[in-house]
Amino acid sequence: MADNLTITSTYAGELALPYIAAAVLSGDTIANNYITVKENVKYKAVLKVLASTGLVKAATCDFDNSTSALTLEEKVLTVTDLMVNIQLCKAEFTKDWEAAQTGRGFINDVVPANFSDFLISHLAAKVAQEIECNIWKGNWPSSGFTGFNGLQYLIDAGKGGTPDVDFTTSLDATNVIAKLQLCTDALPATLVGSPDLKIYVNRKTAQLYRQALATAGYLQTFQGTAQFPLTFNGYDVYVCPGISDSVVILSTVANLNFGTDLTSDFNEVKVVDMSFTDASDNVRMAMRFRAGVQYAVLGDIVIGFDN
Repeated sequence: MADNLTITSTYAGELALPYIAAAVLSGDTIANNYITVKENVKYKAVLKVLASTGLVKAATCDFDNSTSALTLEEKVLTVTDLMVNIQLCKAEFTKDWEAAQTGRGFINDVVPANFSDFLISHLAAKVAQEIECNIWKGNWPSSGFTGFNGLQYLIDAGKGGTPDVDFTTSLDATNVIAKLQLCTDALPATLVGSPDLKIYVNRKTAQLYRQALATAGYLQTFQGTAQFPLTFNGYDVYVCPGISDSVVILSTVANLNFGTDLTSDFNEVKVVDMSFTDASDNVRMAMRFRAGVQYAVLGDIVIGFDN
């Protein structure tokens, strides 16, 4: 079957949505709604930030706006055109696909009947991982992810390269609680105790925190699972795999934004069987889409890392 398999499939525009959406939106950060997603961004989206002063004052008979002020500021979220080009040997994947197709029960119901769909689903999972990492550490020094400027890069640049909290050393199980405390201590007064504030860390930092709790004997973590909800000082801890080691970010969900374009003809998924052109057993796959991130209010974000 594998030797004679013919694959010629093109999905563009709206027809590409199930696959592009799976690739772009299925990373942990996006799938769990840990940041705000803005769809249908073809190039730029303007984030409106409204600030006010002196709105409430002692009542008089006159209309007086002399001490009241509204300031409308903007942050621009720019998406980057991205693509995936990859060549795979069909033989490596037809075995998995054929084995899954001959199975019975639930697994047979969820395996795509079309081999090209099977390959696209496989590729989408890999792309989701890349997007997850670019959301946070895109163009962060030595991260290896360069699809677009990530939130760490943008926040650090906005703060002039100086973190709100300099950890001075990498996080470990003996210092993670103290470092998290320094981050919450650095919060602006308007966010202290806010139920909307979240603490963003990666899986390694979350595990160090669990280890610290286990050492202290809290929450029955000696026998607990790795999935119990994490909080610190009353704030939810959001675990995002894309964040760098020893980086902690405190923000509200509404303040962190991800933009993508899921309705444009630019979105495209292609699967091309190369056996008709070079007689090989290879298949080429290509995706095109847009993605980018931006924060709204820099002063409402605290970042800590080992500077």
